Order: sequence, then structure tokens, then C-alpha cells
Amino acid sequence: MSDKDTIWVITDESSSRRGHGPIKLKVEDLSVNVNLFLEQMSSVLEKTPEKLGKFQFVEFEVHAEVTAKGMLAVLGTGGEAGATGGLKFVFRRLSEPDVEKKVAPSDKT
Repeated sequence: MSDKDTIWVITDESSSRRGHGPIKLKVEDLSVNVNLFLEQMSSVLEKTPEKLGKFQFVEFEVHAEVTAKGMLAVLGTGGEAGATGGLKFVFRRLSEPDVEKKVAPSDKT
């Protein structure tokens, strides 16, 4: 397995294992798990309202940690204080198509 096929990841689990260091994950495994996570988030986002009272729901930010097996887990409030790293996903609603602006024709000489 070449270096381009693996990625180093530091997880909470790696600090509790012998060696206390980062672990190598297959890029393909991580890719599959990221895509699964995004499909799951798509299902969640499809069910969110566009408006919340007088507010418009425009953006949804999710922080996920990578486990020692390359799976993604959403960070909840029960996590360690000061936990950093992981992956950040920001989802923004698509805006209505802008009204086409009329552009004055350019001078042709």
C-alpha cells in the first residue's frame, strides 16, 4: 500500500491505544464513509424547514470526528471540552435563481 492510498488520523481512540500516536486509514475506506455520512446528512437536511418563525434557515454546520475505523460521528454536547480537529461540513440552501440582469449591449467597432 503506497502513501497516497493511506491517510494519517489522530482519534480519541488512538491516544488510548498502545503507542499513543496517529493511525493510518485507507483513503478508499475514509472516502466511502464520508460519502455515506453525506448521504445521511442529505436525508436530515431534506426534512428541515426553510423558515423558522421570522427567520430563514439558510445554513447548517456539522462537525464530525473520524473514528479509528474511519467512520464519521457527529460531535454531540457530551464530547470532551476542548476537542478539536475532525471534519467540518457547511451546508447552505440554494437561493432562488437571480433575476436575469439586463446588460447593455457593448459597443462594437
